[in-house]
This record gives sequence, structure tokens and C-alpha cells, in this order.
Amino acid sequence: MKKSTKNILAVLSAAFISFVGILTETSLNVTFPTMMKEFNVTLDTIQWTTTGYLLMIAIIMICSSYLNDRFTAKQLFITACVGFMVGSVISAIAPNFPILLLGRLISALGAGLSTPLIFNLVTEIMPRSKWGVYMGIAGLVVAMAPTLGPAFGGITTYYLNWRWIFAFVTIFALIVFVAGTPVIGKYHDQVKSSFDYLSFITLAAAFITLTLGVNQITNGLANPLL
Repeated sequence: MKKSTKNILAVLSAAFISFVGILTETSLNVTFPTMMKEFNVTLDTIQWTTTGYLLMIAIIMICSSYLNDRFTAKQLFITACVGFMVGSVISAIAPNFPILLLGRLISALGAGLSTPLIFNLVTEIMPRSKWGVYMGIAGLVVAMAPTLGPAFGGITTYYLNWRWIFAFVTIFALIVFVAGTPVIGKYHDQVKSSFDYLSFITLAAAFITLTLGVNQITNGLANPLL
């Protein structure tokens, strides 16, 4: 398969929506003290804005193979962008911590769907001899997010407010959505296979239990209900 500008833009669009999804995860770390005061919660509680976010991404990624077979790349890309933007808007206007956490869990769709989509696109629309190059480029775009996140979050919070973090990433995601939707298409026939709900629920429960268990260890084992 020959590479084309359209295919390159398709891969980069998926990479950038994944980038912005991961960017919010690391950028929030520096805002914890501010959000703790505003919502009157403890550090253990506010950390769920990132812990829950990453947990949701991991759970979504479990389904990546099924979703890639069942839906087109464009459908997955649109869902990722819309989910991320809706969740970010909810987080930006959240009046309390539960609403903020809800917004974060919804926005996890962005990174959870787009990260596997990047590599699926590379293997489907790029020449086999160039897989390594474009996987490396896409991986570089995504890998920059954790590095830039703390600086982005700190500068935004210092000069404006932590809520502007979500405003800025929503605008960026909207630009990626507008640019990426026309260039991402359907690259294979959809397979309406059955979904293994039992395995999915088992793995999701294992991830959640492990996360809660590790979180409890940090609080001590004397009071397991705290």
C-alpha cells in the first residue's frame, strides 16, 4: 500500500487526540493543591481525577481489538474526539468533585480509543516497510504529552485558572476533530462478532480491585474501609 498525505494526516490526527488526552493527565498533577482547597477534599480523593482517568483508559483499551473489528476508524475517531470534548467541558464547569470526576471518566474515551487506533491505522494504511517510521513518529507525539503536561498545567493555573486547562484542550481537540474527520475513513470490512462480556467484566473488575488495593496500601491496612 502506498502512503499518501491523507493517510499521514489520518495517523497524525489520531496521535494528536491521544496526545491531548494524555496531556490532561499529567497537567492536573500540579493543580492538586488548588483543587483540594476549592472542592474541600483530601489529596487521596483528588488523585482520583488522574487515577480514575487512567483506569478508565485501561478498561477501554481491553476492547480495542473488538472495537477495531466492529466499527470503522472514522467512527472510533469521532467517538474519541466527542467523548474527550464532552468530558473536558463537564470538567471545566464542574461545581463539585463528583462532577469533575465524571467529566474525567467520560474524557478518558479520547485516549482510550485513540491510542490503539494510531497503531491500527499505521498497519492498515501505511506500507509495511514504513511501519516502524510512522509508529515511531506517532509514539513520539504521544510521548511528548507527559513531558509537556506539568509545564502546561502550571503555567495555565498560575496565569489563569485550572479550569482553563480543560478549555484549552477542548479547543485543541476540536481543531483535531475538524482536521481529522475528513481524512480518516473506512479501511476494512466490519465484523459483527460477539463480545465476550464475561472476560471483559472479569478483567475490568481485576483492574479496579488492584487499583483500590494499591490505593489502600498507601493509607495503611489498619482501617480497610477508609
